[in-house]
Formats: sequence, C-alpha cells, structure tokens
Amino acid sequence: MKVKIIYIIILSSVFSTTFPKSPLDSTKVIPEFRNIPWESSPDKVKDLESAYYLQKFLGFGVETFSFKDEFAGIDTRIDYTFKNDKLVEGSYIIKPDDSFNNYFTTLLARLTNDYGKPEFRSGPLYTEENPWIKENDFGSFFGPSFYWSFKNGFISLISQKFEDDITIIILFAYDSSIEKYLKNNSVEIQNYNFKVINKKP
Repeated sequence: MKVKIIYIIILSSVFSTTFPKSPLDSTKVIPEFRNIPWESSPDKVKDLESAYYLQKFLGFGVETFSFKDEFAGIDTRIDYTFKNDKLVEGSYIIKPDDSFNNYFTTLLARLTNDYGKPEFRSGPLYTEENPWIKENDFGSFFGPSFYWSFKNGFISLISQKFEDDITIIILFAYDSSIEKYLKNNSVEIQNYNFKVINKKP
C-alpha cells in the first residue's frame, strides 16, 4: 500500500507538466556507480566490488562483469561494462514478479530521492493499468522510461517486456549523451518522443 501511494504521487507529478525543449547537459557530473570511479580498470572493479560474482562476458568490443546484490531492497544483477579497459557503464538488471508497478515505482522513488526529479521521459502518458506500448509483432513492448542528464553522462530507468518476461534496467552511462547512446544502439531518438519534465525551483 505504501508503494502504491508513492506511485500515484510521483507519477502524477511527473506526468502533469511537460515542455518541448530542454538542454541535455546540466552543470552536475554523473555520480560514481556504486562508489567506484569511472574509467576504473576491470581489476580495480573486481577489487572494490564486494557483491557476489556471477560471470564475465567478452564480445562486440566490450567486457562486462556481472554480480548479484540488492538495490532499494530488490534483488538485482549488477553489470559493469568496460571499453578499452575503462569502466564506462554500470547497470542494475531487475526481473520483477507479478508486481511490476510496485517494483518500478519503488525504483523511481529511490532514484528521484537520490538525483532529483527526472528531466526526461519517453513515450506517451503511461497508466498504471496499461504501462506497455507495442514495439513490434514479435512480442516486444516498451514500458515507462525516465532519464536524468548530467554534464558528462546520464542515468536512465527503463522497462521492457518480451511476451510475459519483464525487465527493468537502471543504466548509468558515463561520457555519453542520451542521443549518442540511442544512436549507438541503433534507435532513432525521434521514436522515443522525448518530453521534458518541469522542475520545481
């Protein structure tokens, strides 16, 4: 019940006012991911990270370490991604059960508390009853997505569904803009229908 109340308060305030333009950069720098400095080497991350180690992935010009821990009281996989042996991305990968709304709003509340109100959201006005938008005819759907921009990177809270399998991702992207990230991932930014969220003074 407590989480559902947070959901109504946050989403109603987030969706209430939008504007057509806003600069992607801010004057603040993106925070470290789990208190580990950006551009750290894989060896340094392994030394500093105390979570349970799962696996390593190497391919497509990147190296990724995966760990298991919690974020905001929710079980999560933690991925560290390196390019040229430097840490450039960190992410929390969450697989919610049948309480997607509770999971998502708990994470949105935590990120809003830590980093302020998100500056961008993508897609139309989502509702609690129907948070999904059909992406294609193969069972893929987009869910609510929110973005916090910084001078040297961004944080995003993204949800997606393939058939009945739901994934929530919190991505910390260092030395990258939202447009650059989406372009590098072969997604046209205009398809995301960015809206700027009004910030309280």
